[in-house]
Amino acid sequence: MKIIDSHVHYGEIASFSMPMRTIDEMMAERSVAVAIISNIENAETTGEKGFVPLSEHSTQLNARLLEKIADRSGLYMQYWIRPAIEDMSGEIARFIENNAQKVVGLKIHPFMSAMRVDDERMRPYLEYAQERGLPVAVHTAAGYGCECRYLAEVCARFPKINFIAVHMDLGTDHAEAVKFVNSLPNLYGDVSWIPYEEYKKLGVLPDKALFGSDIPINVQTGYAFYDSYFKHAEGEELLMYKNAEKVFSLR
Repeated sequence: MKIIDSHVHYGEIASFSMPMRTIDEMMAERSVAVAIISNIENAETTGEKGFVPLSEHSTQLNARLLEKIADRSGLYMQYWIRPAIEDMSGEIARFIENNAQKVVGLKIHPFMSAMRVDDERMRPYLEYAQERGLPVAVHTAAGYGCECRYLAEVCARFPKINFIAVHMDLGTDHAEAVKFVNSLPNLYGDVSWIPYEEYKKLGVLPDKALFGSDIPINVQTGYAFYDSYFKHAEGEELLMYKNAEKVFSLR
């Protein structure tokens, strides 16, 4: 059974240490064939403590991850953007376009950029994503302006982008996020941190959900949190890999 994990992290920041070795071990243990990875070292802020003074440009930080996966089949990456401290630029565009076989989307983390996804500083990145046909994954959660309702407004402004509501509003009952996922043609949701039994009760349309784990941030539980997803994988082909193939153009 093929499994695509659409939500994996790499890098070291604060108390998190997520080397490629840990990702490899976790994926091998559960026979996860494909992963979409983003480099958390691009985080601009904790959302409360101001912006982090980083000496390296996002192209350099994202290049670290690219170097780790360049010769590895089944491993892809999202370019984690830093809209608070960097403008969309030709340098970023060239990085993405020169590595198009591996860079399959953008990653936006409103909490770690201390801005909502509908902030005007996001617009140049989204215009570029729409022009290039790149999907955009967005962290959604309760508080700090991270709610899916703001992403829903952006979906309407950029109808040619396939967006992913990561977590479908972490820390909530997910009902509002699911409403948007089901009603907006270009919005999908990932199930990271949602137990399988809870996911099955949410009523997400089968062709609108992606399996995502957030490993190895949850290094203590790893894929064990998703045991029920793996047990039911044979009957969840859309969730476990087909929807991700479509969104990230992996076929």
